[in-house]
Amino acid sequence: MDYIRRAEDRGKTNFGWLDSRHTFSFGQYYEPQHIGISALRVINDDTVIGGADFDTHGHRDMEIISYILEGSIEHKDSMGNQFTVTQGEVQRMSAGSGILHSEFNHSPTKSLHFLQILIQPNVRAIKPSYEQAKIKQSDTLTPLVTPNGRDGSQMMH
Repeated sequence: MDYIRRAEDRGKTNFGWLDSRHTFSFGQYYEPQHIGISALRVINDDTVIGGADFDTHGHRDMEIISYILEGSIEHKDSMGNQFTVTQGEVQRMSAGSGILHSEFNHSPTKSLHFLQILIQPNVRAIKPSYEQAKIKQSDTLTPLVTPNGRDGSQMMH
């Protein structure tokens, strides 16, 4: 199935502190013809101003991937994880049976630019887990997260 959605055609949300472009319906942006593809539900291209955050919120039965394009994000969750994810790093969180987390632009002055991707898992109610890594990029498409962790990617369900 071919699905191309150009940047200028994506949904837009701007809260002042967050400027987001949505490939699929998300939050206040809803278009029934753009709900997702197969298990892929969210690809958001987010820019967060310096010092701003996503307050603590919950997820369940979702694979959540963040890829940092510019800046760094501080992650805290109900499993006790507290990490800073920097430019070029990939963060994978399996929400499983349920997790609370917050995300914070680590810089008080510089913008954070990252992709947030949500995928429905192939198993439900698993124990939540967290992983982050810098994955070496190649001249071709580099897998960041795969079902089996192939080619040095992070493994997801």
